[in-house]
Amino acid sequence: MKNESVDTTKSLEDRIAFLRQCNNLYETTGKSPITDVEYDDEYYAIQEINPNHEFFDEVGGLEDGHIYGDIVAHDIVMGSLNKSKNIDEFKAWLINTYPQLNHKSRSMVMVVIFYLQYKVDGLSLSLLYKKGKLVRVLTRGNGFKGVDVTKNAMYVENIRQTISCKEDVEVRGECYKDRNDFYRDWVGEYKNPRNFTSGSINQKDPKITQERGLSFIAYDIVRKQFATESDKRKFLKEENFNTFGDTEISIVSGTINEIVKQVADFMESIDRNALPYDIDGIVVKLDDIRQAQEMGTTNEGKRPKSNRAVKFPCEQKKTSLLDVEWGVGRLGQLSPVGLLAPVELAGTTVKRVSLHNIKFIKKMNLQIGCELLLQKSGDIIPYVVRKEKDGDSPVSIPSVCPSCSSPIEWDATETTKVCKNSSCPAQLNAVIEHWFKKLEVKGIGEGIISELTSVTDHGVPLVSKISDMYELGQYKHIFEGIFGVKAFANIQESVNSVKKVSLDKFIEALGIGKIGTMAKEITAIAPTPQAIDQLTVADITAIQGFADIKAKAFLDGWKGQRGVIQILLTSCIELEEKKFASAKLAGKSFCFTGSFDSPTRGEMEKIVESNGGKNSGVSKNLTALVWDGEIMGGKMEKAKKLGLPIITQKDFLKMLE
Repeated sequence: MKNESVDTTKSLEDRIAFLRQCNNLYETTGKSPITDVEYDDEYYAIQEINPNHEFFDEVGGLEDGHIYGDIVAHDIVMGSLNKSKNIDEFKAWLINTYPQLNHKSRSMVMVVIFYLQYKVDGLSLSLLYKKGKLVRVLTRGNGFKGVDVTKNAMYVENIRQTISCKEDVEVRGECYKDRNDFYRDWVGEYKNPRNFTSGSINQKDPKITQERGLSFIAYDIVRKQFATESDKRKFLKEENFNTFGDTEISIVSGTINEIVKQVADFMESIDRNALPYDIDGIVVKLDDIRQAQEMGTTNEGKRPKSNRAVKFPCEQKKTSLLDVEWGVGRLGQLSPVGLLAPVELAGTTVKRVSLHNIKFIKKMNLQIGCELLLQKSGDIIPYVVRKEKDGDSPVSIPSVCPSCSSPIEWDATETTKVCKNSSCPAQLNAVIEHWFKKLEVKGIGEGIISELTSVTDHGVPLVSKISDMYELGQYKHIFEGIFGVKAFANIQESVNSVKKVSLDKFIEALGIGKIGTMAKEITAIAPTPQAIDQLTVADITAIQGFADIKAKAFLDGWKGQRGVIQILLTSCIELEEKKFASAKLAGKSFCFTGSFDSPTRGEMEKIVESNGGKNSGVSKNLTALVWDGEIMGGKMEKAKKLGLPIITQKDFLKMLE
């Protein structure tokens, strides 16, 4: 069953199967087909129909066939909390769970202290330390088993490699993407920072995870004994973990009504827009850990009876679609933006909303004047939840490119229409912006690029391709008159700040074939531009992860841009030569599974590359799977089925002697 949207006409079991599908997709790729609000609405609707269904005992999702990394059993169950969707539900739970707080006589009320903290909307991780050293990082998974993401987690900010405590300690917390960075650079490819985080931690290449800039905040500890939740926080702070600040926690007690008011006040006081991470509610924990343990758990230890999550109400507003504005992306794709009747939503006035593509407009059956239900993703980016009422006139789909008036045609998936004019100004601006962004050049943004490409001399554009950006000096008198002497000097300095790049980064910056960081897989078999010229579709499809369509798209893109490539390499950019410690592993490929001490898995992967070898997934062409001797997972099973050599770390290191 592979649905793409909630369908309340289906059977209860089919609806639950769809939510399980959403859980699995989030756990493995970070890309669920529905929004968080749609998920929650369907979750609560099903819960009202059958509150005792086993689905509500489950934690997260885990599907073996879709995960990169070994699946490992948690030594201690990593569950999650039952949740109340509003403060009234929380009060009902509190009355039912803590009847001693509801005594009519105040003098008879037992004192119960609760610890409140933010509920970060990220990806839950468990960090295992032995003798002060980080040895394993697992995702929550289904609570009993998680995915080993140790090698990628090493590149997450605030995940400490060592701690001073020498006992076995398991630190639990949330991995997240800074929301401001996400909405500036990544919105569109992922729906929200939570999905981005999950997709980024499950990358095959740890360097991609590193580039994604994830962070970690710690909030729990198991294996080591503490008296209170407050003591746990003190320990985490002493070990220099990133933890919730003093304004992000609260200690409350009193009668039922007093506690409910304090919880509501705490939630009301939170300025969610000022936080670096998204939060979708708060967590209410019994501060006394021994008392909480005595109350027990449900669902085989997954959910503590003593604690509860309380969700924020999601703010949604209705407004009208006044018009649709069309833009053009880097690859020529038409990008529609809805112009709205202004509406106040989550503290700001919303006048525009992305309509994504033509397929979205058709699927939602949008018309000018229709009424839309909006919500803000992470309280920052507005998006359309659904159409509430029809409008009075159809949305006009352009018949020519909005930027250059060239003919447009459907893309291969019939999702949107694209402009095929390689000289289209909008595409040129996006191509140049992508180039400098991937080369990590600062100070060359959309506004400056647009202004540069709009300048003409006797009707001829002065900047019509990337290489022209490196020749701005020949028109110094013109550009200084537009930008000013100092500003133009700064532009030139920024353009020339990066002069040497690797071939794979060069390809990625050009955006050839939309292969992104997989460019290094190409350059591993063809390390020079001349070698790439000789590649065939068959050569590229032999690389794991490349199918015919992607291989052909790359080769077509390479040939189509070969003239620009030659100009760039001749006078603008110099390619860095890869330096190898030796060629002892040349022509060999390795995959590592499990946890390794010294050298670590990440260090061994660097050893492979520096000695001419290649890191790869498990496939029939793999030289060997390097195993830690303990963890049995999906990689091991696949390697056995393919009859591949399985060697130890010691065997691997001997190959370098």
